[in-house]
Amino acid sequence: MVRTQRPTLQNIRIRSTVDAHKIFYAVHRGQLEMVTRRLDADERMALGSGCVYAWEERGPHTEITGLGIERFTEGRRWSPSRVRDEFLFYYEKYTPPESAGQASSEKPQAPKDWDPLVKQTYSVWIDTEKGRRKWHLTAYFTQLTVDNLGTIDDIAGVGDLTVPDGMFKSTRVNKSR
Repeated sequence: MVRTQRPTLQNIRIRSTVDAHKIFYAVHRGQLEMVTRRLDADERMALGSGCVYAWEERGPHTEITGLGIERFTEGRRWSPSRVRDEFLFYYEKYTPPESAGQASSEKPQAPKDWDPLVKQTYSVWIDTEKGRRKWHLTAYFTQLTVDNLGTIDDIAGVGDLTVPDGMFKSTRVNKSR
């Protein structure tokens, strides 16, 4: 039986790379759990605003151990990415329920009260005892709920962490658009 995975954090918004580095450091220290496999159907249904997932990318040398995730998926459709600071942002595209008939050739319209998710991602390199690894942070929020979410500062033992300089190196360094 597969154990249900929980997000690394819930009810949290990511304000900056400092927040992301504190989460990665807490994972490194064993204070927070990393997601180790793709989400199953129930876990995808539970995903919502404030969910934050830290995960390790499966590289060519991790096939032997089976550790890491090749690609994080949650079964939703997203816009092309938008870059802001070191983060990539994706905006959820409306997908009508399968029960909604497509009587006309018009593009389906989202309900007026629909509050689409925003996916925020950030990736770093970290040197571990097992070699250099690529870690990712994937966080979700909606425009209506983001201001009601907590911050890293609200998490005892994580918000006050001092991350060693240079421990996490953004994968976006030297990338230009």
